[in-house]
Amino acid sequence: MIEKWIPQYNLLEDSYQDKVKEQFETLDINTIERVYNETYVNKTEVDLSSVEEVPYVLKSALDLDAVSEAANTAVDSGEVAVVLMAGGQGTRLEHPGPKGTFSFEGVSLFELQARQILEFKNAQGELKVRWYIMTSDINHEETMDFFKEHNYFEVPEENIHFFKQEHFPPLTKEGELLLTEYKDIMLTPNGNGGIFSSLKNSGMLKEMEQAGVKHVFMNNVDNVVVKVLDPALVGLHVTENNDITSKSITPKSGESVGRLAVMNGSKGVVEYTELPAGSEDKFTNANIGIHMYSMNFLNKAADGEMPYHLALKKLEHLNHHLTVVKEEVLKFEKFYFDAFKYADKHNTLQVDRKGEFSPLKNKAGNDSIETAFKDLTEEGLI
Repeated sequence: MIEKWIPQYNLLEDSYQDKVKEQFETLDINTIERVYNETYVNKTEVDLSSVEEVPYVLKSALDLDAVSEAANTAVDSGEVAVVLMAGGQGTRLEHPGPKGTFSFEGVSLFELQARQILEFKNAQGELKVRWYIMTSDINHEETMDFFKEHNYFEVPEENIHFFKQEHFPPLTKEGELLLTEYKDIMLTPNGNGGIFSSLKNSGMLKEMEQAGVKHVFMNNVDNVVVKVLDPALVGLHVTENNDITSKSITPKSGESVGRLAVMNGSKGVVEYTELPAGSEDKFTNANIGIHMYSMNFLNKAADGEMPYHLALKKLEHLNHHLTVVKEEVLKFEKFYFDAFKYADKHNTLQVDRKGEFSPLKNKAGNDSIETAFKDLTEEGLI
């Protein structure tokens, strides 16, 4: 059995065979085989026979005083938590470490978010907001150390909870497992859609429920101007009793960004490249990765089936002769918006791009260090 998945297994020294066999026995081989067949061998196109604009409300249409009051009441009572997706490294920025540790004039991406959370201290100076930070195997220890070194950015240590993103093995195009140069079975993060099962399996959902959390604000670490716990979004979510409330912006013409849409009756995100030809500019809600979730939805999403998506990546691994090579392999990832189908009530709040969305993705060019610095400066955040 193991030789089918790892043909070079018999070439390993006995001690490495024992280690690899132990790792192999922890894998769900049936699921791995099914994902390989569904996403690669028998890949089917996404059914986009019916794609419609998602219903949305403009921020200008809200009674901001009313929704802000509802938001502040919920936050002050400890009913709202923040979940930050921060499992990546700063590789594309040529930054040696977790992306959240990247800094502008001494202020890290983590600190930019911590500063905003601290603004929600109540009249007694207490902070009722719990902060859950998703790391990964590649940056967990460094992230923890960074927070300790910076005294948790003045956020009470007991308010912060770290948990790891889950993993799934990449495969060769022949459907074989990969070995790392250290002769371990290779695992890679299973995509941002794995956050729901990671929250549950790490015990974080149970911790939230025991703490009285009813609503969760979720965002990515690389949006440098994100409004953490934006009262307009939180208030709309709370007053409408939504399962999901998404924040969107109007995409630029031809912009390569996913659109919030209704596909064959289910809300989700359709990638720019998958939109029906000629319809790119008809869908006016760009997904910027900022959402409010109910605890009911999070539990459904954690238990629900979510598809894997295929990505082709060049990764270093040991070939059949135990030589290190860097070749294109199959990487499998879940996308969080595939779980939107589990929401009974999903609203979208459309806001202006300025002061809401400035992703830090690249060292230079679009969505770069330069553009992020400019936007941070203009917003007075540094």
